[in-house]
Amino acid sequence: MNVGNIVSTTNITITDDFNVVKSLDDIIQGLPTLIIGWDYVKKNYPDYDITDRKLSDNLYWTFKKTEKRELHEEDIYNFIQKIYSDLLANINYVFIDPIINNKKVIKKILKKIHSIKQLVSYQHNDMIYMYGENIIFGIDLSLINFMGLNVNRMVSKIKDKSKHFLTKNSIFIEYKDKVENLDNQVKYIPYLYLINNG
Repeated sequence: MNVGNIVSTTNITITDDFNVVKSLDDIIQGLPTLIIGWDYVKKNYPDYDITDRKLSDNLYWTFKKTEKRELHEEDIYNFIQKIYSDLLANINYVFIDPIINNKKVIKKILKKIHSIKQLVSYQHNDMIYMYGENIIFGIDLSLINFMGLNVNRMVSKIKDKSKHFLTKNSIFIEYKDKVENLDNQVKYIPYLYLINNG
């Protein structure tokens, strides 16, 4: 899964979500791009503003570590945060609460879940997160158990409906770095998995 490009002639350590290349010719078109190097920007973008790190839509720049270390690190961090924030901007989260939600609301939510063709689910401890059509549904299994409902039956139904059913033990390590960039919100794992695996 590539979520952005970073153009750098020096080595940079970053997650594999980013397409790191040495030249603008090698970027993946359409993805936000960060150019590292004031010397490159001065040469190729003569109208740049040194106080503005945005060159155009989806094109940003920062200093090399050797040019201005503190701004280099801060700008890379801000670029990564912006990428992930934009990636999740259209994702809605719905917590299914059988205590607070009335039967009509629960039926509407279940109807929506059943209509989703590519549902990806993830179980993390007592929570199950289901993703499809830009919606993440969350359900607390301990709450279901507290209400006296059959948790195993519910999990089995979710597994049957899901194209992919992921568990913490099988997938969390692979997505740990990505989740850290999302304020450790594990509910996004099904969405990230679908981006990665289609």
